[in-house]
Amino acid sequence: MKNDLNSLVSIVLPIYNGEKFMRQSIESVINQTYKNWELIIIDDCSSDNTPIIANEYVEKDNRIRYYRNETNLKLPRGLNRGFSLSKGKYLTWTSDDNMYLPNALEVMLNTLIENKVELVYASYDIIDENDKIIGETIAPEDSKRAILAWNCVGACFLYTRKVYEEIGEYNPDLFLVEDYEFWIRVCSKFEGIAIKEKLYKYRSHSNNLSSTAREGKIRRLGKEMLENNIYRFGRLDLKQKQNYYAQLSKLCDDKKEQKKYKRVLVLYRVLAKII
Repeated sequence: MKNDLNSLVSIVLPIYNGEKFMRQSIESVINQTYKNWELIIIDDCSSDNTPIIANEYVEKDNRIRYYRNETNLKLPRGLNRGFSLSKGKYLTWTSDDNMYLPNALEVMLNTLIENKVELVYASYDIIDENDKIIGETIAPEDSKRAILAWNCVGACFLYTRKVYEEIGEYNPDLFLVEDYEFWIRVCSKFEGIAIKEKLYKYRSHSNNLSSTAREGKIRRLGKEMLENNIYRFGRLDLKQKQNYYAQLSKLCDDKKEQKKYKRVLVLYRVLAKII
């Protein structure tokens, strides 16, 4: 237990033209109450001042490492490169426009160790471009059920190297839904613990990848990904079935198919009340 509480935490920071907010993101790592971490910055061919800013921090703190991709790899491959370079027993990643609260790593690591699990995920505030809180996400319990309804792990999490070694890398063919697919694989095999305390600030702004990407493509990829991975959960209980068909109906653009999913969903809700 004592050794685990002093173990190295590896944080991967993939970045592309992130000069606007990256200082806040990096400073939030430096200001952690838990000090045994490494920050691996993966620059995906930025054309702004990202390399200059990153190297400023590298010179100041030997826990920070900077790597620049020779070609633009996009997020999944960038994350895979970062984790392949990591040395920590515990792993996570963050974004250049988001920030940890000072006790984030300490709380997540303690929760993970005390509960003897492989994954923890925390609640967080949603902020705008001016750091104003405009919403929140509260981490839900029961990841094996919740993950079928939405990407419940969210933006603030910590997991063990065992997860990385057994689950594998992010799928580069699923750009835009690579994180959801990764957590589907993780949660189908490992139980996650939700932390109700808010430990992170997630920034929502006009340049977010999730805001600028075509929503139709995200829904299509998400639906295909969910259908292709549902087998991982084995025999579903009624709650899992409800969550699965509710999510399919949200992701489906075809009206006929959507109605079919909704009818099945109603059936399972009725069965849940009877049983």
